[in-house]
Amino acid sequence: HDWINYWVDKNGSNLANSFWPNGTKKDWIWGLALPLLSDIQQKQSSQNERSLFGISALPGCGKTCLGKWLEASAKILGISLKVLSLDDFYLPSNELDLAMKDNPWEVPRGLPGSHSIDLLESSIDNWLSSGSVNAPQFDKALRNGSGDRSGWINTQADFLLLEGWFLGCHPLDISLNQLEKEFVNHPPLTSNEKEYRSRVQNQLDKYLPIWQRIDRLWHIKLKDFTSSSHWKVEQETQMLRTRGSALKGEQLLSFVRMIQTSIPEESLM
Repeated sequence: HDWINYWVDKNGSNLANSFWPNGTKKDWIWGLALPLLSDIQQKQSSQNERSLFGISALPGCGKTCLGKWLEASAKILGISLKVLSLDDFYLPSNELDLAMKDNPWEVPRGLPGSHSIDLLESSIDNWLSSGSVNAPQFDKALRNGSGDRSGWINTQADFLLLEGWFLGCHPLDISLNQLEKEFVNHPPLTSNEKEYRSRVQNQLDKYLPIWQRIDRLWHIKLKDFTSSSHWKVEQETQMLRTRGSALKGEQLLSFVRMIQTSIPEESLM
């Protein structure tokens, strides 16, 4: 009751509400957004050290909107918070194209191995020691939806929040029996997908030092793993409508297939 009364007094239902899409349900705000913000507040009051939070959720779940709302709400409440996306640390376009070459889904980005891990690691360490956030920005609408870096940010923050669709995923040793069970309701994996899936697991090893720096990881777990595919299509359709460029057609369907098959569902759920 104290918690509810606190957020009623703060007008929590309408806090920074311009950052939510029309029709956002109150349970998203009261069941996720305000509890997450409360967790950050509690961390702020209990210690003076900088804290790195993480949000893990499949593509299309609303991580970006949630992040923008958190930044705006934190500012209203006097909390120094900056949200970064794992996507912002995609490799520069020429390196990204090389890293994504020959993947069976022909996606231009998104897979483990498409990020500048060393840059992300050094950006976090620099922030931990100085409070200064220096990070690239990635615009997915550039290069006809393939995306490219679009600039840099330089700011100060006491809290840093990193979001990503496979944030926190650890490599798994998946047996053939598990694969057959996992894909009973999906088109079976091709031989190329099976081979590349093993490569993705090896790439995830390189992200473990990043995961170890995260003090608190919030995971938005779907009731239905396939929902993300529908939401990703909606997301790209919206970007095409507002920006004039996005993944579409076969390219979008391949990206959805990559989400469903490149990392075991067990890891992502």
